[in-house]
Amino acid sequence: MPTPLPKIPVAPAASNQSRQARLQSLTTQLLWRLQQSSPHHAASRSDLVVPTLPDSLESLAVPQAPGKLLPGLGDSQGALYEIGVADDGTLVGLTNIELDESLRVLHAMASSLGCRVRILRRIMVGDCQWHEDVGENGKNKPKLQTARLWVAEALVCPDLGLNSSRRTDGPRPLKVEGVAPQDSQATPSASTKACDSTALRTDQLRVSLTGSTTSGKSSLLGTLSTSTLDNGRGKSRLSLLKHPHEIASGVTSSVTGSLLGYRDGLLLDDGMGANSQVINYASGNISSWTDIHSASDPGRLVFVNDSAGHPRFRRTIVRGLVSWAPHWTICCIAADNEVDTSGRPGATASANDVMGAACAEIDLATAHLELCLTLDLPLIVVITKLDLASMSALKPMVGKILSILKSAGRRPEILSPPSGEVSFDTETINPDDEREVLRLLSGTSVMEACSIVPIVLVSALNGKGIDKLHALLRHLPVPQPSTLDNEDDFAHDFPLPGTLFHIDEIFTVREAHQSTPQGSTESSLDSILSGHLRHGPLVLGQQMIIGPFSTSAAETSLPTPKVHRATSYPKLRGSPKTNSTKRILPRPVSGDFTVTQRSEDPPDPAAVWRRVRISSLRNLRLPVHSLFSDQVGTIGLGLPGPSTIMDIPPLASQDHIRKGMVLVSLPDESSADALQAYNGLVALFEANGPPPFYPGMSVIAYMASVRASAEVFNLHALPNEAVLGAGQSSSEASSTSASDMDFGAIHQFRMTLHFSTTREWFELGSQLLVMPASAADVSISTGYKVDKTSVGLEGVVGRIVRGLT
Repeated sequence: MPTPLPKIPVAPAASNQSRQARLQSLTTQLLWRLQQSSPHHAASRSDLVVPTLPDSLESLAVPQAPGKLLPGLGDSQGALYEIGVADDGTLVGLTNIELDESLRVLHAMASSLGCRVRILRRIMVGDCQWHEDVGENGKNKPKLQTARLWVAEALVCPDLGLNSSRRTDGPRPLKVEGVAPQDSQATPSASTKACDSTALRTDQLRVSLTGSTTSGKSSLLGTLSTSTLDNGRGKSRLSLLKHPHEIASGVTSSVTGSLLGYRDGLLLDDGMGANSQVINYASGNISSWTDIHSASDPGRLVFVNDSAGHPRFRRTIVRGLVSWAPHWTICCIAADNEVDTSGRPGATASANDVMGAACAEIDLATAHLELCLTLDLPLIVVITKLDLASMSALKPMVGKILSILKSAGRRPEILSPPSGEVSFDTETINPDDEREVLRLLSGTSVMEACSIVPIVLVSALNGKGIDKLHALLRHLPVPQPSTLDNEDDFAHDFPLPGTLFHIDEIFTVREAHQSTPQGSTESSLDSILSGHLRHGPLVLGQQMIIGPFSTSAAETSLPTPKVHRATSYPKLRGSPKTNSTKRILPRPVSGDFTVTQRSEDPPDPAAVWRRVRISSLRNLRLPVHSLFSDQVGTIGLGLPGPSTIMDIPPLASQDHIRKGMVLVSLPDESSADALQAYNGLVALFEANGPPPFYPGMSVIAYMASVRASAEVFNLHALPNEAVLGAGQSSSEASSTSASDMDFGAIHQFRMTLHFSTTREWFELGSQLLVMPASAADVSISTGYKVDKTSVGLEGVVGRIVRGLT
């Protein structure tokens, strides 16, 4: 409940200020109070649109709908006004006419800030009498007048366009002439529409940083986002690190996001440069992401995710490349990657330092680069720590990078390296760097531009090359969401939901009861979901379905059949929890590594899905009314209303939301089957060589935001002309058993996976990355040999063609 704030004066003293000046002063005070009750106060200095009240007018017209919500007010808990109460708390009271006029002024002030007013209560505190001159027969005679005195309590809160039901247990709203009732059905207001239009006008680009540990990823992002030069010991990255152990060890272990903004400058005479302005925390009046939104409109926003680089944080590395569906990926490779710079500040750790003497020959930078190419990501290669290596020492490493990129069918382009002393400008991009980037991208389509791999040489220590990287982030094209090459091969048997949101992260709000934007206090859910909207739009107040949740059948460990275990099979490795769900397969006589599929009935949709309502929406921390397709954002969950379409229960406090779940739009009767959750899948892969898998092996499957432990059920090699469609069974396609695979003659293989502990929902045709759960799980007796010193980033990428229920 907001703390009671200073009251509107009952009888303001005479002032030399005009009525308009006093109204502007009161509106500014209201803005300050709203900002003070916001947990994330933004010091935005946007111009106020104060309602006009000329001295000649006796009353103030109230707008029918609030104006544009000022940046930073979306989190405000509101400002409480007590009208008719003196500064010392005395209940003075106002007559009906005076109270209505005060409320009308308060409504006008709130509307100018994009807020609404809710009357919480109105109490009579006494009576008053006064003499008023009344004209009778051409003479003014004093007449005694009587009236009741009232005080009112009003809450000013941001208008987010939520629908709210009428309350019957509280005081009825005060009806003010010329003011719409506050408890009526809410519609998208001008404030939320303005925020949505800002999100549409401002181009949004998502970028992920990857690279080996100590390659300078976090320091580079810190310099980009704060314009702070590094000191060789991680000074510029301190504002990005989340955990104390990251600061102490210097090793990033989590995914951290940062927001950059760019605003167009004046077009230069040659038409090839724009002198764009950089919007980051070094810019004036920028203290939050909301301020960056406001200052970058209309321009471009770049959402950059930093990630871990140490092999033991493999899950975090892959999550940064897959979960958020980045438009571009920056692979950071240290300039001293192949040069011994030990003892110098900021020197890159070798594989021997990171993984031990047994892995001294591993090239960690190459492993990260090859993973990006395997995932077919639009790529930028940034050679960091330019201050630690000479240009002659860079030639062998650059030649190796060029060979890897060309062998993958990419077109590498080296941007001109910085020479001499470079002036590091924190506010604008060097026009020469913009010209170079625009020449590189001119005349190319978006698809052609994504095949280009710009190579940039930078140093966060002296600022060399930073402007070139800013120019790339400003002008790189935004790829369209990926589509299927042949949709007929991946067609669903039922219509897909119109809205699909992949949940990548869950936050818990401590308060069990939240104050709604309309000022009422109601039981609400304590979860905030973060992720990527694959299909949209998503609208505030919309009812959705979340899941799939675990059922009793899915939580039960898989039964272990009584089989003969060959001594050549590897021993089970992993945690006891993982081992309890692994099945030991018999050594087959026929060479077909296939076992009987689990015979369990698919669960009813009501058992694995829950209904929720969208109570708040944010696009890169900006409160909005709608989230559009291919945007990332956060979603607040509220209690849903009644539904007559399907018998799906609402989300309860005991239901555990996990990463990898999805939010889908409420289905109708024809698309109810789309809510089917899968306990396995069938996928197709290109056979570029023997995969490091065998039937019965434990693997990790990555698809969208899903990271699921799974087990290889079987492997089949497919002839060149055989492509398994969504409706085909394994017996309908000519295939070769796993033991007879000849990967020199075939180009595809089919893999069947069973999830170990969870059910998942996914789209057919989605990209699938499969990695060994552990390199030690690979058995050399199967013929699939894996280097014992592998980094752990090796995997295969394919497409899902069927879900198993």
